[in-house]
Amino acid sequence: MKLVSPKTLLASLLGCTFVVMKVMTFDGLVDMFWIIFIGYLTVKAIVTAFSQEAYDEDIRQAQQGKVLYRDLFGKFAYIAADVPILLILLAGLLASVCSATTLLRATLIGLLLIAVGYAIWFSWYVSKHKRLRMKNGEWGTGILSTEDEKAWKRSNLWHGIILGITGVLFALYLIFGDLRIYFNNAKLEKTLSTLDCDSITLEKIVPFEWTTVYTFDPYTSKERIERVVGSKSPALKESVSEGMNHVVFTNRGRVVASVCTHPASTGYYLSFTGGENTYYSYSDGGYSHIEYGDEIVFEVMQDDGFVRLYARVEE
Repeated sequence: MKLVSPKTLLASLLGCTFVVMKVMTFDGLVDMFWIIFIGYLTVKAIVTAFSQEAYDEDIRQAQQGKVLYRDLFGKFAYIAADVPILLILLAGLLASVCSATTLLRATLIGLLLIAVGYAIWFSWYVSKHKRLRMKNGEWGTGILSTEDEKAWKRSNLWHGIILGITGVLFALYLIFGDLRIYFNNAKLEKTLSTLDCDSITLEKIVPFEWTTVYTFDPYTSKERIERVVGSKSPALKESVSEGMNHVVFTNRGRVVASVCTHPASTGYYLSFTGGENTYYSYSDGGYSHIEYGDEIVFEVMQDDGFVRLYARVEE
């Protein structure tokens, strides 16, 4: 068995890795769809990588597809098939950057509906003309000019670059979560660690938009934290010892800051408890929360080299 296309083999290995990861973390019908879909493409890629006949046929079909796209869409041919993906990426970018509002939800739904509608129309339109060419004996006879070949090579190069950048950004997001969280953490540290007053409210000093702030008891699990705040993020951590600063800020259900470290590392310690804002709904501890607009007054004290902010919420 001879290896015909190393690139195709590499793509198939990435597909195998994806399928294995999905199988190990299987979670419902959506994962089942991706396992079947990527699994099918992976098997097809492996066959193509080791079969000269399958590889040549794949190249021939791709060549005729380029000819068809050129004839149907002209200069738009190079990105005609990418419109749904671009719309989905735009929706994902808006969802990760913007706060969850009714307008955002309507915008995301609109973008996704346009993407689906365009994909259906595009598939129907291309398939229709492909069938006509096959019926008329024109499929397989199209030829690309030298200029067209160069244009498609440039298009493939840019597609590869954009795909690589997108893949890197997606990997960073999976590992670290929303990078704005870390910027907000830094701004929060700079603001709170330099406080020089006797009392303050969070509404006046927190340097980013927020709607709810939570503090958690030591050893509260990450899964429990995610259920309480109603959001998942790689930035959410589990405190591993007593005395750690464990604070999570959210903005309309999205995590915008997450601090889980010792006060000596951040220069401040933020805590509050009492009243209807504190819950002990599980056996190994509890959590407290404050909503934006509660105007809870925090006492500010200097304590062993860091600033301590504490509030006791009245019943």
